[in-house]
Amino acid sequence: LGVKEVVGKFTTYFPGTAYRYHNIGKATRLINGTFLKPGEVFSMNKVLGKRTTAAGWMSGGAIDGGRIVERLGGGISQATTTTFNAIYFAGLQDIYHKPHSLYFNRYPVGREATLDWVSVDMKFRNDSPYGVVMQASITGRTGRPGSVTVKVWSTRRYTIKASTPIRSNYRAPGKTIYDDSPKCLPQSAMSGFDVRHNRLFYKGKKLVKRELFRWSYNSLTPVVCGKKPAA
Repeated sequence: LGVKEVVGKFTTYFPGTAYRYHNIGKATRLINGTFLKPGEVFSMNKVLGKRTTAAGWMSGGAIDGGRIVERLGGGISQATTTTFNAIYFAGLQDIYHKPHSLYFNRYPVGREATLDWVSVDMKFRNDSPYGVVMQASITGRTGRPGSVTVKVWSTRRYTIKASTPIRSNYRAPGKTIYDDSPKCLPQSAMSGFDVRHNRLFYKGKKLVKRELFRWSYNSLTPVVCGKKPAA
């Protein structure tokens, strides 16, 4: 089926927390070796399964309603983003992906993907006439920055480039929230903005297709754990 060369690959880097190494490592083991016939669809949620303690997932950082929280499977968006970029540069068909509501600079702006078992998947179709095999791996250890790499093996049809992302419509964060509850998680202020870019498909030196991607990142209101200081 023409699985003979790496047609797309991508690497991202992450902080060395224990839950990230555990969850990202587990995700790469599940992704690694996935085979898609021509026309078949890849679903990240189907490959990873429901994130539960019984299934071996750890709790870690996640985003919910504009706040940083803890969720089982925290950190797997790193593997999802890396996989999305690998299929992006392989020129495969993007069916559905959703970037984070907040922008984290360890990911390429506007070219990333989050995941939620209930409401957010990452799907792509092998729209080529060749087979596709996914190869995924992780490096590093707890306490030191790590990396995750995903490679797509098949037969090359296009050379893919990404245009320079254009940012606009910057939005300032809200006023600081003071939270003295026992479950408070502090968070820093972040600006929101819109971004757009194109995926460019080349055959030789000829541009044969372009695909527009757009996204709007929210701003993040800072949270301080403790009571608001007296005026």
